[in-house]
Amino acid sequence: MTIEKPTRYVIFGAGAIGCAIAGLLKRAGARVICVARPAYTEALRKGIIINDNGEELTVSVDAVSTVRELSPEHEDVAFITTKSQSTEAAVEELLANYDQTLPVVCLQNGVRNEEIAARTFRTVYAGLVFFSAVQLEPSVIALPQGRSMAIGCYPSGIDHMARDLCAELTNAGFEAMASAHVMSMKWGKLVANLNNATTTITGYWLEQAMSDPAMRRLMLAVREEGLRVLDAAGIAVEPPVNEPSPIRIREMTDKLKEPPKHAYDPSRLSRGPRTYSSMWQDLHLGRKAHEAEFLNGDIVALGVKFGIATPFNSTLLEMINRMFEEGLKPGLYSPDQLTDLIHSRISAQTGQLS
Repeated sequence: MTIEKPTRYVIFGAGAIGCAIAGLLKRAGARVICVARPAYTEALRKGIIINDNGEELTVSVDAVSTVRELSPEHEDVAFITTKSQSTEAAVEELLANYDQTLPVVCLQNGVRNEEIAARTFRTVYAGLVFFSAVQLEPSVIALPQGRSMAIGCYPSGIDHMARDLCAELTNAGFEAMASAHVMSMKWGKLVANLNNATTTITGYWLEQAMSDPAMRRLMLAVREEGLRVLDAAGIAVEPPVNEPSPIRIREMTDKLKEPPKHAYDPSRLSRGPRTYSSMWQDLHLGRKAHEAEFLNGDIVALGVKFGIATPFNSTLLEMINRMFEEGLKPGLYSPDQLTDLIHSRISAQTGQLS
């Protein structure tokens, strides 16, 4: 008689989010192995430090640099945690070592990843990650905000595996829920993530951005533009009102119209937690690729398709492309300078049309 092994979680593309998930799952007793960049692989094996609400955890996790180093197991479930621009390569690498029955969970920003994975793998789950992770060096991760996650079948529905995965993640310390509406949640998070570009261009961390009136006005305009486009496209950005959801993007957006809860005080903010977007981290660390094309770029493309102007998101996308191409650091423009640049482009386009 054979005894089934418990599920082994293969975290593909273990950066800030992937390492955090891997570390907390491992601490809770789950079987985990990561596929990561060599420096991150070494850090995971030696032990990563997770700063979790003032508690410092040190966890070592099995890790390899390529999927080919893995011996596949029947119980494996793959969590893809790469950036969206790397999803196709991740799927190809997984397929080189597994067959099409491997369950795949896309725990990523953007909304194209599940579709890409589903072209190859038969069982794909949409995964919402609604928490922040900051990893400015491979061995140290800070978790400054949130613990929410959601998993459901792609393109919709719930099954026993989605429920089991959420139970395991909840046991590890996350607030994970199984939902049939995860793709709607992910469209809502895409709207929130449009401002990853805004904070990267201005150099702001999230707490700083939310405390600055000029930055709040700019982020509001970026989100409202995204929502106009998605409404025109008929894309749901939230589950039905009677369904639970960790993110309600319209309510979150409306709150940007309110004054900051705390007066903007850089000296006070410098002593508090700092939540940097993954795009900010990528630029700061000198990486050459970014996922703005899968966030702001999707809004721009849909705007063209449905005849909705997108001056805010198109400018952000252009600026991010330039900053990554030229190897610039976060903080190219202040919020007022960036707002003025966008409005000058709107005026120039209006003048050309008149």
